[in-house]
Amino acid sequence: MIRKEEISEAGRFNKPHGIKGEISATLDVDADLSEVKCIIVDIEGIFVPFFATSVRPKTADTDLVTLEGVDSEEKARQFAGRPFYLLKTDIPEDDVDFSDGFYASDLIGFTITDSVSGTIGTISDVNDRTDNVLFIVTSPSGREILLPVADEFIDSVDPDSRTVETSYPSEILELNK
Repeated sequence: MIRKEEISEAGRFNKPHGIKGEISATLDVDADLSEVKCIIVDIEGIFVPFFATSVRPKTADTDLVTLEGVDSEEKARQFAGRPFYLLKTDIPEDDVDFSDGFYASDLIGFTITDSVSGTIGTISDVNDRTDNVLFIVTSPSGREILLPVADEFIDSVDPDSRTVETSYPSEILELNK
């Protein structure tokens, strides 16, 4: 099973190209889709790997891709508009650029600490199914803690040490005890 911390969003599928299942894919990272192990799509909350049977360039950042088992325009249309992911090991390290900020999902696996309470735990997932996005944090004791993802509570993010420094109000931390 592919876990969220093993992958990174790499682009988005556009519209089908032709009638044989080929689909246009725009890449946001500098990866060669013909060289990756698989292309991963979130289908109903499960990360499903698909294997590219053909990849050909369309523009500088767009490829035409045929996925194994996708052999018609109708099947390809199911992917249109969806983001796709790659294994982090398939993305060149120098392409991971945090200068434009972070997505909450980029912080999965980071240790989260609070300026008053110290180490809270490790971010194990992100719940973005509601209006208020939440970090799902696994405490050192194994308990699940829910914390809001909000700029006003995040003091700093250090990608080198994989830590997130926060200043949550004591009331939020008390709710998780």
